[in-house]
Amino acid sequence: MLNTETVLLIVEDNGAVRALAAAALGEKHFSILQACDAAEALKLIGPHGRIDFLLTDVDLGAGPNGIELASRVVTEHPGVRVLLMSGLGESEDAAAREGFPFLAKPFTPASLSQRVEEVLATPAEIRLAARSAQAS
Repeated sequence: MLNTETVLLIVEDNGAVRALAAAALGEKHFSILQACDAAEALKLIGPHGRIDFLLTDVDLGAGPNGIELASRVVTEHPGVRVLLMSGLGESEDAAAREGFPFLAKPFTPASLSQRVEEVLATPAEIRLAARSAQAS
C-alpha cells in the first residue's frame, strides 16, 4: 500500500528512536514530519496544518505529554489518527483510558509499520466510538 498522500507527524524526544521511526515509515511512502516535543509538534501542525496521523511518545519530557498532545490534536483536527508509544507499562493503561491505540517500545520497524497500517485501516466511526466510551 502506497501512502504518498498521508502526512505523518512523529513526536519523540529521543532522537535515535525518532530517526528509526521516520526511516521505517518513510520506506512505506509516508510524508514524514518530526518534532522533539509537544510545542514543536503544535507549531508544525499550526491552526490549519494538515496531518493525517500523529505518532507520539507518551513521555515527552518537559511540557505536555503525548496523551495531552494527542487529545488536543484530535479536538482541533478531528480526522487525525493517533498512535501512542512508550516503554513504560503504565503508559499503555493511560492510553487505553483515553481511547488511544498503543504500541509498546521497544518495537521493530516492521511492527511499527504494521501497527500504523492497522490504525489507518480502522474506520473513523470505530475510533470515535472508542474515544467516546473511554471519556464517559
